Amino acid sequence: MTTLVLQSDVVDIVGAFRNCVEQDKHHRFLSWEHCYDYFGKDEIDSDKACLHMAFYLASWGMYRGSSFLLWKDYLIHKEVVNQLLKKRHLRKVSADYSVTEISEIVELSRWIKDWYRNNSGKINGEVREANATDTLVTKIILGALGCVPAYDRYFIDGLHERGIRPHKPSQDGISELVNFYNDHRAQFDSLQENKTVGENTYPAMKLVDMYFWQIGFERDRKKT
Repeated sequence: MTTLVLQSDVVDIVGAFRNCVEQDKHHRFLSWEHCYDYFGKDEIDSDKACLHMAFYLASWGMYRGSSFLLWKDYLIHKEVVNQLLKKRHLRKVSADYSVTEISEIVELSRWIKDWYRNNSGKINGEVREANATDTLVTKIILGALGCVPAYDRYFIDGLHERGIRPHKPSQDGISELVNFYNDHRAQFDSLQENKTVGENTYPAMKLVDMYFWQIGFERDRKKT
């Protein structure tokens, strides 16, 4: 059961996240917008989609030294991009995901993990298994489809802070986030009225991503 929040809590917290972008027209957070916008176009070049995906992931910390992606060019994402393009029916403005659709998101996450693990070849000249983490996989899906938040450290810390479980992109985990959105739908929907990405409205799960990420970020900042 999700935790209720104060009446203005969602608007204020997502607003704090958005302030970063509004104060810097080249902020790294905008890399998600460029990527998501491109995947929503009627005609898509898969190579260009790979380039958008790669730069967005780099902006969001997925090409750090320990990542297998650091040793790959942007076309490593091509088969994953092609799979994402087959799933564009999962791009929704609302959070009205059915049990079947959530299952499809979870299965897509597994498919992406397996593809990178089995098809990345040598990494820095060594034969070893590529580790596509939940963080990487959900950032990929968020960038293309916007149907699941990115399960990174700050987002998970935000879930902890609000007492929401489980902390994984599982059937139960995503269902709980859908319930959370619907419990606070008036606030989230009000944010969608003036938050657009190109010709696209901000998807519900991206707003959920921003909300919990900002809570986790502020929690970490208070500690340090």
